Amino acid sequence: MSDEDHYLDSYLSEILPALGLDAETYAPYVTGYANENDDGDDGESLDELMELLQASSESHADDDAAWANLRKEIIQRRDDYVSGESARKELQALEIQATTHANLQKEIDLAQKNAVEVEARKQMELESNKLENMSKDKIALMAMYGYEDGNDNNETQNDGESDKPVTNRDVAAAMNRQNTQKQKSVQTQTKQEARQETKKSEGGQNG
Repeated sequence: MSDEDHYLDSYLSEILPALGLDAETYAPYVTGYANENDDGDDGESLDELMELLQASSESHADDDAAWANLRKEIIQRRDDYVSGESARKELQALEIQATTHANLQKEIDLAQKNAVEVEARKQMELESNKLENMSKDKIALMAMYGYEDGNDNNETQNDGESDKPVTNRDVAAAMNRQNTQKQKSVQTQTKQEARQETKKSEGGQNG
């Protein structure tokens, strides 16, 4: 049925000629009534319509039973159509709701998955950036070139804590200084031991 067809058209095209009426002329009266009263039965309007059709009939003007049957059939078909439309709209609404819910759930799942992946990447970056997980070469490079944590040193240091390293660059430099001091200490001890050995050796020769 096209958009221009009415649910009563097919029925009226058969019944009206059988009752002595031209369908093309009188069908619009019936469909117009049905459209205006699709939410309830206006008995008075329908009675007036039946009187008009019966008075215009060329063959059944005196057949009251025929017009009573027509009246009953119009009401029944209208009610069936309205009920079907209501069910169809309700089903359509449920389908839209289900589709919307499914799409929303997909978006939620995707957002949660992305959040988990982002958090996992952050944790991996944090672990890889820990000094104890870095190679000596990387620590040395950080001490030379380093990177800041996005804040100015003066802003990240509190009063009385100006000596403390507050960035990875500072920490790496501090560790390098410690390593250098240890190496110097070892070298100093080695030189001292060498001098002591030399003195012992000279003392033995003098004796």
